[in-house]
Amino acid sequence: MPIKVPNNLPAVEILTKENVFVMTDTRAMTQDIRPLQILILNLMPTKVETETQLTRLLGNSPLQVELELLQTSTHKAKNVSEEHMIAFYKTFDQVRNKYYDGMIITGAPVELMEFEEVEYWDELCEIMEWSKTHVHSTFHICWGAQAGLYYHYGIKKKALPKKAFGVFLHTLEYKTGMLFRGFDDEFYVPHSRYTGLDDEAVFAHPDLRVISMSPEVGIFAIKSNDDKHIFITGHSEYDADTLKKEYLRDIENGLNSEVPYNYFPDDDSSKEPQVSWRSCANLLYSNWLNYFVYQSTPFDLNDIKTGAKPKHELVTDNFDLITVKFGGSSLADANQFKKVAGIVKSDPRRRFVVASAPGKRNSEDIKITDLLLKSMNAGDDADKYLDLIEERYCGIAKELGVSFDAKAEVDLIRDRIKKESKESLLDYVPSRGEYIGSKLLAKYIGFDFIDAGEFIKFDAEGNYDKDVTERLLGDELHKHDYAVIPGFYGSLPDGRIKTFSRGGSDITGAIVAASTGSDLYENWTDVSGLLMADPRIVEKPVSVPLITYRELRELSYLGAEVLHADTVFQVASKGIPINIKNTNAPGDAGTLIVNNARYYSNAQDISGLSGARGYMNVTVQLAHLNEKSELREQVLDIFESKGIKIETMMTGVDSMSFLVKESFKADVEDALSEIKEKMPGASEETLSDLAMIGVVGRDMGTSPNIAIKILSALAALKINIKFLDHGAGNLHMILAVDDKDYENAVRAIYQQFA
Repeated sequence: MPIKVPNNLPAVEILTKENVFVMTDTRAMTQDIRPLQILILNLMPTKVETETQLTRLLGNSPLQVELELLQTSTHKAKNVSEEHMIAFYKTFDQVRNKYYDGMIITGAPVELMEFEEVEYWDELCEIMEWSKTHVHSTFHICWGAQAGLYYHYGIKKKALPKKAFGVFLHTLEYKTGMLFRGFDDEFYVPHSRYTGLDDEAVFAHPDLRVISMSPEVGIFAIKSNDDKHIFITGHSEYDADTLKKEYLRDIENGLNSEVPYNYFPDDDSSKEPQVSWRSCANLLYSNWLNYFVYQSTPFDLNDIKTGAKPKHELVTDNFDLITVKFGGSSLADANQFKKVAGIVKSDPRRRFVVASAPGKRNSEDIKITDLLLKSMNAGDDADKYLDLIEERYCGIAKELGVSFDAKAEVDLIRDRIKKESKESLLDYVPSRGEYIGSKLLAKYIGFDFIDAGEFIKFDAEGNYDKDVTERLLGDELHKHDYAVIPGFYGSLPDGRIKTFSRGGSDITGAIVAASTGSDLYENWTDVSGLLMADPRIVEKPVSVPLITYRELRELSYLGAEVLHADTVFQVASKGIPINIKNTNAPGDAGTLIVNNARYYSNAQDISGLSGARGYMNVTVQLAHLNEKSELREQVLDIFESKGIKIETMMTGVDSMSFLVKESFKADVEDALSEIKEKMPGASEETLSDLAMIGVVGRDMGTSPNIAIKILSALAALKINIKFLDHGAGNLHMILAVDDKDYENAVRAIYQQFA
């Protein structure tokens, strides 16, 4: 495919003679294609030469590229005419409101100066900051790489003992990455610089990955973990004679320059240089364009402002440790155990497994935990349920071909039920489903078994003890390469078993992930992620590909059945992402839950919608109500004194409007009577039989189309909105409709975004 450049750019004539397909503005006007928009910030004094070199490499790609050239306004080029700069280069003010798929920042002959001494440093910093939200991927070269590493990551440069000048051998530190895909194990690249990097600082930085090095001149290629930045310390773009020209220029200027290393045959500068880096250069730029720009840039360039990747799948190349949790449906029978084993063994980084008790095998079945609860409450009939539990575990072990004494495990429960009071067994008995199932799973997959009761701790009041647990559990798990830990329970200071509330195994999984500093927490269940809407209202709703922890909290508050808050808190504080996956469809991406979605685009405009019936809207009207804070506080104090929970609130000039559950109706009537008694002139209005609908999305505050779609969907069905709140955090829109319109409203909104 061609590269599109401005009409009459000198590079056009040169590259056309080289048989490089170059398309000018005039011809590109006839093309109906979404080309890649690439901006080059050219800081080199040899402007035309650098333009030609980079255009040549960018044009050697199957992708169509549109090129724009950028100059700094705080520095005037000395080696090229002002007419050339005016004709072909733009200033930052001319591009600051545009978005680009990629940008190249070239080297500059200022490397011996401190960064802050460079006359255009402040402008360059402004451009680099701008690139975070306006450029999908930035490619930094030589001094441009040093400047980028210093600005973005605080990595300092350092003077070299002598100038790195010549063509040097390089090797790959990271052979499976896409930037150097197709490269040989060894390759050559030209270098020309007096400074290098603080290699130790680069290797130690958690957000950077070294890809390639040279034994003689150090680090050559680095990428950021989010793929937004590529740093190249050499000059693979150089022409055959670029180093020769520099060498002769140095000699002419009286500099004691050494002959470029490994460049002239026999180090004889009278001979023509040998080119050993051309294929490397073409492949490097082609890989960057393909894998770091084209494959991941948004089709709509305006979406770059989120700093996003269009795919929500988490890139796990740098992950060393994954904690996985399997729910009851994932371990319901021997066949499900086999699926779990396959998933765990497919990736050696899945080192710690948290297991729930076996769930239902079919709609008529009973969960193991429910059978245990029945046995605890059955008195003399306890054996009837314990026999079913024993039979279930023995059957799974037999089908798996595992020698496992399920009878002995169940007999321990029998003995305690017979000997101890029900009160002393309230948490112990329900926890045994996870305990026995995890021991069986550990034996089947060959992992160590660690009893959660020994290392997950609660205080004397029954509150989870985070600090003690993370210390004890972290120390213990550090001793094991692979282990299975039962979910749902821990122990009190006196050793008695204590269970978590709903979603207990999810919480345990998050605790294990946090205690081990896992890179990812996979939560495996029987659905491919969180559903966008209630499946009881919307038929087969789609899964949400990506959601933030904040959005998840919003959906949970609005009534959606999502992960327990305690699960989220354990990992959110440590920045550990959660991936909700389907045991029965392990290839599905599922839902990724992250702290910050800035590096991911929205595959969907919203992250979910939820709601419930049984609400009422209460409006209090009084002159100057919103102007006088003491009046507002008095109204709120009266509602609080009646124990009324306000779901959300809106204010007008002379009014306050509340959405509350109808279960508070009698309390609301009392509150309104008191308000009218204490606040002369106050009036009220109530609307009952309402349903609340909440729509959650992290782009609510920046994309007006979302609100338009919601309102249009309801208007098309002539559904009247009785209450509307856009949300203070720009994360949700809450609205109320008549109860009779609830399900139709949910379906209509869903259809706008599915």
